[in-house]
Amino acid sequence: MMSLATTLSKESLQTLLQHATFLDGIKFVFSAFVIYSCCIIAVDWIVYEWKRKAHGCGKIPRYPHRDPFFGFDVVLGMAKALRNDYFLVWLNKVHENLPKTFLVNFVGTRFIYTIEPENMKSMSAINWQDFAVGPMRRNNKATAPFADKGVNTVDGHEWEFSRFLIKPFFKRETFTDTTRLAIHVDRIFGLLPADGETVNIQPLIQRWFLDVTTESLFGESIESLVYPERAPICWAMVDVLRGLRLRLQWYKYIWLFRHQAWLDAVDVVHKYLNAHIDRTYKELDEYKRQGKDPETADRKDLLWYIASNLQDKDALRSQLCLIFVPNNDTTSIFISHILWNLARHPEIYEKCRQEVLAVGDAELTFSVLRNMKYLIAILNETHRLFPNGVTQVRKCIRDTTLPVGGGPDGKQPIFVHRDIWGPDAEEFRPERWENLRPYWNFVPFGGGPRRCPAQMLVTAEASYFLARLMRVYKRIEARDSNPYVGVMRVGPSNKTGVQIALFKD
Repeated sequence: MMSLATTLSKESLQTLLQHATFLDGIKFVFSAFVIYSCCIIAVDWIVYEWKRKAHGCGKIPRYPHRDPFFGFDVVLGMAKALRNDYFLVWLNKVHENLPKTFLVNFVGTRFIYTIEPENMKSMSAINWQDFAVGPMRRNNKATAPFADKGVNTVDGHEWEFSRFLIKPFFKRETFTDTTRLAIHVDRIFGLLPADGETVNIQPLIQRWFLDVTTESLFGESIESLVYPERAPICWAMVDVLRGLRLRLQWYKYIWLFRHQAWLDAVDVVHKYLNAHIDRTYKELDEYKRQGKDPETADRKDLLWYIASNLQDKDALRSQLCLIFVPNNDTTSIFISHILWNLARHPEIYEKCRQEVLAVGDAELTFSVLRNMKYLIAILNETHRLFPNGVTQVRKCIRDTTLPVGGGPDGKQPIFVHRDIWGPDAEEFRPERWENLRPYWNFVPFGGGPRRCPAQMLVTAEASYFLARLMRVYKRIEARDSNPYVGVMRVGPSNKTGVQIALFKD
């Protein structure tokens, strides 16, 4: 018995020693990591302070972290807000009681939050080459496997090449041709009840714009308004964009989000685009075998142009993904936001309707539409209150300065720029644009060389749709009393859609 007890004691002791050694190893590795991280942060801070003083810059006010070392309070707060659809509320509260420019610690990475127009001007125009999008989107694989290189993910010469590839999509001949929209508007009106029946118009607008976009991009419309069984590609794109928003917000920590549902949605979009790409390459090869110049072809769509200049299928699909998916979402949601507001302000709808009716039966050309001042004011007011680009994120790639925000000055806790828009800044009031000439305080499409080229295209499409709607329907009525809840994709969209009723009489 003594021998057995002794044996058990020795085995137990050996196990305890091994366990203790393992725990000591873990403690050592953890301690080493903490010390290393602290050293990196300390050195980084010393270098930063030295350069700040050398340039005569003031200190940036800091976010009052509960966790000043790693900023996990902000990380977790943002993640919770995105997952529970109150990101806009969260972002508003972050800015509400802080200066217009402040510093946030995001797991050891410094993020400068600013709503100063002068800083936007510096970042987007004057010193735009000091900032890049690639490190925030492509280099950390935030957009992979959905897309790699494209106009929204690269910088420098690669960005110039991507811009060259998509230029025909935004040329003047495209956005001024409103006749291309007519048949699609006729189709969506055929699906809208006109007797005051409640309808969620947002999904229909998304399908309408999908039909418009596919015709311009691929030379043939998907016609989802005619064949609703083709619409699932639209909802797959919505899922892709929502997943992208989460991945982009998490920057270097996207490995935390490997959602299979997102990957499945990406696969649906890829299969749809691959079919168009394969068809186009096949037609292009046949065209070349006949000794014909692709520029003389009947096809004038964007895919034909890109395929003529880019022979790599994966690279071509990447370029398309970064135009097709975000573009389809932004314009349709923009129009949905307009209708959401007009349904709650029938007097504004009627005032604009009278402006539209004043041109009689004249063709709704681009020149006619852009001279409808009140209609354009409604578009601007919607951009102001519901911007598609809620945030514009760049990484500083070389030492530079921001013109304002340092030191103790300019600490007004204003998020929606009441100093610019007035005391009714949160109200939908298009009349404010009668005498308003904003500059860098209003950049719904960004500014500078990287400004979104779709501004005139979006304006033309939204104006045409609304003018046609007002010619047909005398009244619009809201059928959803719930407040706006922004679900984040490229930008926000209302969680419950746009529940309205339309009346012809």
